[in-house]
Amino acid sequence: MPMKKFLVTFSPDLVSEPITYKLVKDYDLVVNILRAEIDENGGRLMLSVEGSGPQIQKAVKYMEDVGVQVKELKEFIKKDEQRCTNCGLCVSVCPVSAYRVDRTTWKVVFQNEKCVACGLCIDACPPGAIKLRAQV
Repeated sequence: MPMKKFLVTFSPDLVSEPITYKLVKDYDLVVNILRAEIDENGGRLMLSVEGSGPQIQKAVKYMEDVGVQVKELKEFIKKDEQRCTNCGLCVSVCPVSAYRVDRTTWKVVFQNEKCVACGLCIDACPPGAIKLRAQV
């Protein structure tokens, strides 16, 4: 089944709407909330959504129809291979193991599909080789 990640942004009047529930119930999707920020200005969620392509498209249309801004996220973190010293600090701080050390080359490998854009690797990187592409 296809899996996509989305950044959804909504206004304060939609905070009490059961949007993620409807994605599961009405569109038969598997939804994982990777990050959430909700305050008096509304909210932003980073969602991982798994299901059939047509159902994901219908769910996106539903969210847009109710006033939710939906942006598909394909890449969150950009690792500058030229600046990276392969020190491994990002490997040790990543809570979802999006970084690993290749045991044959001893280089740090970034696995975008695991990333939840928490930003811990950015703060940990001594040479500043890691940047956040999508502000969440």
